[in-house]
Amino acid sequence: MDHPHKKPNEVEQLKSQLLLKVAWYCLFLHAMLILVFLFVEVELLALFNIFSVATWWFGIKLLQKDYLSLALRIFSLEVTAHSIVVCLLIGTDYGFQFYLWAASCLLLLDIQLKLKQAVSWCTAIIIMFAYTYIGFIPSPYQIAYHEYAPYIHFLNVVVCGIPMIYTIGLIREITINQRKELEILAAHDSLTHLFNRRYALGLIHRAQQSCVSQKTPICVVMADIDHFKRVNDRYGHELGDEVIFRVSGQLKRHLNDADIGVRWGGEEFLLVLPNCSLIETQQRIENIRQAVEAMSFQADDLCVTMSFGIALWHPTQSFESVLKYADVALYNSKHKGRNTLTIAPESALT
Repeated sequence: MDHPHKKPNEVEQLKSQLLLKVAWYCLFLHAMLILVFLFVEVELLALFNIFSVATWWFGIKLLQKDYLSLALRIFSLEVTAHSIVVCLLIGTDYGFQFYLWAASCLLLLDIQLKLKQAVSWCTAIIIMFAYTYIGFIPSPYQIAYHEYAPYIHFLNVVVCGIPMIYTIGLIREITINQRKELEILAAHDSLTHLFNRRYALGLIHRAQQSCVSQKTPICVVMADIDHFKRVNDRYGHELGDEVIFRVSGQLKRHLNDADIGVRWGGEEFLLVLPNCSLIETQQRIENIRQAVEAMSFQADDLCVTMSFGIALWHPTQSFESVLKYADVALYNSKHKGRNTLTIAPESALT
C-alpha cells in the first residue's frame, strides 16, 4: 500500500512531461487540419478537427493535473475516432489510417491499464487498421487536389511516425537511466557509495577465482574507525555520518579499479585487493591510515583514526577463513593501541 507522503514517481513525471510536448504537437496538427479541410472543401472534417483540438486541449489540462492515465485513454480514443472518420469520408488513399498505430502505442503507455486489457485494445485497433484496406467502402467525397494523394499519404506516415519515435525513444532512455540507477542502488551503500555486503560477495569470489587461475596474490583487509561510538555520543550522529562518508572517500581514493571496497558494517570496512602482495598491501594500507589521520573536521578536537587487519588469501582457503584471520589481525591492532595495522601471521594462514 502506498504511503500518502510517498515521493512522486519520477519516471511517470518525466513521461507526463514528454506526453505533454507530444500533446501540444498533436493539438497544433489538428488546428492545421481545420484549415486544410476547409481549403479542400470537406467542411465536416474541418468541424470534426475543431472537436479534436478541444479534446487534446482537455487532455493537456488532465496531464497538467497529473491525470496521466485518463489523458492517455482520451488521446487514444480521439486518435482512433479521428482516423476512422477521415477514412470513412475521404478513403484510405491519404494515409490517415496510420494514426491508428499511434493510438495503440498510447494505450501501451498507460500503466494503470492491465497488460491483457491494453494488449486486447491495441490488437483491436491494429485489426481496425488492417480492415481499412479491405472493408471500407469507396469515399463519398472526391476532394480537390486528389492527384496529390500519394504525397499526402507519405506526409501522414511521417507526421504520425515522428511523435511515436520521439516518445518511445525518450521513454527508452528514461528506462535505461532508471535501470542504471537501480543497479547502482542495489550494489552500493547509500552513505559511502562503496559496495554493500550482499553485492560484494559475488565480486569477491570471482576476483579470488581469477587470482587463483592466474596464480597472483590477493589480500583481504578488515578496517575499523577507532572509538567511533565516542564520536556519535559526543558530536552526534550527523557528524558521525560525515566521518564515515569522508573515511570511505579516502578508501576509494586509494583503491584501484580492480579492488573491492565494501562497507561491511556500521563503521567497519572490508577491502579486497587482487593482484596485490602482502608487502604492497601493507604499504597501500599505511598510506590510507596516514590519509585518514590527517583529515580535519569542523570540530577541531575531533581526530579520526583507523585500525587495520591484513591477511593473504591462500588458494586453499575459504572466504570465511581468510576473513576470520583478517578480523583477528584487526583485533590485534586494536589491542596494540589502535591507529595501526597488523598482518595475520603466516602460521595462522597455512
